[in-house]
Amino acid sequence: MIVGLIRRIQRLSTRKIVWSRPRRQPVLLIDPSGVDILTQFVAIEDIEILDFEETNIWIFIRTILRMQLSTSAYVVAYIEMIQPKVVMTFIDNDVNFYKLKNLCPKTKFVAIQNGIRANYSGYPSLGFFDQLSIAIKGEKLSADHFCAFGDAAAAQISQFVQCDPISIGSLKNNLFVSPEITETASYEVVLISQYPPFPVDDVSRGIYFGEDFISLTDFYRIESIVAKLVAQYCASNSLSFTVCGKRDNTKADEFKFFEESIGSLPWSFKPRTSTYSTYEIANAAKIVVSIDSTVGQEFLARGKRVALMSGRTQSADPVGLAQVRDTNFGYPLDLSPTGKFWTNQATATELARILDYLEVVTDEEWATEIAPYNESLMAYQPGNPVFKELLLELGLTLIDGVKSDA
Repeated sequence: MIVGLIRRIQRLSTRKIVWSRPRRQPVLLIDPSGVDILTQFVAIEDIEILDFEETNIWIFIRTILRMQLSTSAYVVAYIEMIQPKVVMTFIDNDVNFYKLKNLCPKTKFVAIQNGIRANYSGYPSLGFFDQLSIAIKGEKLSADHFCAFGDAAAAQISQFVQCDPISIGSLKNNLFVSPEITETASYEVVLISQYPPFPVDDVSRGIYFGEDFISLTDFYRIESIVAKLVAQYCASNSLSFTVCGKRDNTKADEFKFFEESIGSLPWSFKPRTSTYSTYEIANAAKIVVSIDSTVGQEFLARGKRVALMSGRTQSADPVGLAQVRDTNFGYPLDLSPTGKFWTNQATATELARILDYLEVVTDEEWATEIAPYNESLMAYQPGNPVFKELLLELGLTLIDGVKSDA
């Protein structure tokens, strides 16, 4: 116990100390991620944020007095002090969140999916679903509601977490209002970059699929392959090609990565400039190309013509990871390796097949083709009516003045 106390005090000294007493609020948001989205529905004055980069001295003293020094004890003390109607998080892949209901059974807990989930990690056998599988052997995992992108993710989380899964799509995508597009699209072919916030040339760092390791260089190789293939196709077909950057223009590594990948072929680069700049560029494109990005599936749900060049693991290690489906299009659904608008093989032949199809398919044919996948993988609910109804059921007041009857 003394050792634990010393370690906790040492951690305290490395974090920002917050001296003000937490306020009683209707919502406790665990982690600041997503607060910019949540405040489109609930006033910031109604939200208390638990930031693990900070230590609230009032909560810390309470845990010390109770001789409870764990992170979960800190969170429980926070919940007890502010007495929220609901505890929310956008970090839906934090297994520890699903343990809190056991400790605070009278409090409502809601997890909101904010990214496509696959079972890989920076450590052996510690992918999200690996962690869930281990955790449920020792205790019940639960939440009152899990707000999922689509029915497939809702069904998958329900295998591990006792909850009411609700398919709401992407809150951010549902909030984005498409500007008027002229008859001629502003961009002809746009590739959605997934370049990480760090260089990918360190072969000692990597990703584990279970116990199988691949370097970051191999994991992100498909970005380079697809960028070059798209540039070649566009040059051969007199189409403009734009890479939509994931990072802002202070991250020179991203531009350099694509510059080296594409070489002397014609292309342009648009760095991220705002919260919705990626959406604005994708919305203005005739065709969007994605590997396995959330944005790609969001725009597929909106009806945009999207080419999915999936199969990250096949490009990295086609033999050792042949059975890994996590980065294939449609995961967790078990779809065919190829379809009219997707492939798990990043080759010139496959890219040309898909882009040729997207160039000629009619709007009516396209709507029919994508319909079976959208509700399963990514619902599209403009204005987020289902999520708003959930907030009202939880007794919250919406920012537009609508109040719950609770």
